[in-house]
Amino acid sequence: MKKFYMIVCVVMAASMLLSACGGAAKAPGAATQAPAAQKVNLVYWSMWNKTEPSAIALTDIITKFEAANPNITVSPVWNGRENQTKVRTALGSNTVIDVVDQDASQIAGGMMQQGLLLPLDDMLNSPDLDTPGAAFKDQFNPGTLDLYVKDGVHYLMPYDDSPVMFWYNKDIFTKAGISAPPATWDDFTADLQKIKDAGYVPLAVESDGGDYNIFYFQYLVERFKGKGFLLSTIQDKTGQLWNDPVYPQVMTMIKSLWDKGFIPPESLGYQWPAAQQTLATGKSAMELCGGWLPNELSNMTAPDFKWGGFNFPAVSGGVGKVTDLQQWMLAMGILKSTTHPKEAQAFLKFVMSNASETRLTQAIQGPVRKGVTWPTPMADGAVASTNATTVLDHADGGTALYAEYTKNVLFADVLPVFLGQATIAAFPAKISADAKAYWASH
Repeated sequence: MKKFYMIVCVVMAASMLLSACGGAAKAPGAATQAPAAQKVNLVYWSMWNKTEPSAIALTDIITKFEAANPNITVSPVWNGRENQTKVRTALGSNTVIDVVDQDASQIAGGMMQQGLLLPLDDMLNSPDLDTPGAAFKDQFNPGTLDLYVKDGVHYLMPYDDSPVMFWYNKDIFTKAGISAPPATWDDFTADLQKIKDAGYVPLAVESDGGDYNIFYFQYLVERFKGKGFLLSTIQDKTGQLWNDPVYPQVMTMIKSLWDKGFIPPESLGYQWPAAQQTLATGKSAMELCGGWLPNELSNMTAPDFKWGGFNFPAVSGGVGKVTDLQQWMLAMGILKSTTHPKEAQAFLKFVMSNASETRLTQAIQGPVRKGVTWPTPMADGAVASTNATTVLDHADGGTALYAEYTKNVLFADVLPVFLGQATIAAFPAKISADAKAYWASH
C-alpha cells in the first residue's frame, strides 16, 4: 500500500512538473490546437485623396480583406498625387511603410529603378484566388503586367487601366454630322473642322498639361516609326537620332492644330483642370487623355452625358497601327524593407480579385483583370484595350526607364514647341545638344 502511494505521488509530481514547464500531458491521438496567428498591421501609402471615389472603393476593399484575414489590419495613408515623393522622404527617416501605389510609369522610374521594391514573381506565379488551377499572373489583361519589368523581374502589380485616347462628347459629334470616330489623321482633321464649323471647340488642351500634351508627340512618332523608336532616340547618347526628319514632321502636324484653330488660343492660359472642364460644360468636344477623365469630370457632367472614346489615328505611310494603344496604369508595389512580405502579397492579390476589381469599376476605373466589366463611361476604352495590337507605355517607356531624362530633356524641349514658345526649326539641334550633354554627365 505504501509502495503504491509512493508511485502515485511520483506520477502526480511529474505531471505537475510537466505543467509547470509549459505543456500538459496529452493522450495519444489527442488533437493539438494550433497557435493563434500573429497580428500584423500593413501600412499602405496611397496616391488617392481620402474623399475620392477610388479611395472610398479601396477602403471598402480593405474592410473586406480584414474580415477575410482577421490577423491582418491595413492602415491606409491617403497622400494624394505626391505620394511617391512623400514615401521617399518618409523612408529616409525610417518610417514603416509596407505597400505603396502610384502612376505605374512614375513609380517604375523612381522606386523600381532605385531598387526599393520587393520582387513579386512568387506572388504572380501562385494560384489565383478566384480561378481554380490558374496562376494569378494569367488573370491580367494582355500586355499590362509586363510593361514594368526590370532585368526580367516584376516589381509592380497594375490594378487600374486608363487607356490614353481621345475622350469625347458623343452629342457634339452627332450635331457636327460625325457618324463614326476617325481612324486616320486626314479623317481626324476633317472631323475637327466639322466640329469647329458647328460652333464647338474641337480640342481641349491645358497649357500646363505636360503629360497630356506629350501624348500627341509620342503617339505621332509611334504612328510613323512604330514602338521603340522614340525610346531608342532617348537612349542614343550622341543625341544624333533627334535629327531624324520624323521629329520636325510631327511638330509641324501638331502646329497645324493650333494654326487651324482646332486648339483655341485661350488654351495657352488654361491651367489644369480648366480645359477639361470645358468638355464637361459642352463647350469643347474632346481631349486626348487617360481614361480617368470621365471619373474626374463625373461631378460636373450631366447625368445624360454620353462619353465616347477613340484611338489616336493612324498616319499615311506609318508603321504604327491605329490599334496600338498606350495603357496608363496605376500600380501597387511592396517595399523591400517590409517585415510582412507574405501578408502584403496577400493584400495585393485581394485587390486584384474579381470582387475588388468590380468594386473599383464603380469608381469609374478601368479594370486590369480579365473578364471584369468596364464602367459604362469607359466602354470604348474596354474595346480599345481588348483590341490592342501593341501596348505602349508613357513616352515609349522613357518615363519608366529614364525618368530624369524624360523630365529634363524630352519634356523640357518638346513642350515649349508644342505651345508655340519655341520654333520647330530650332528643335532638333536644341534637343540633340541637350541629350548629348545629359548623357555626358550621367
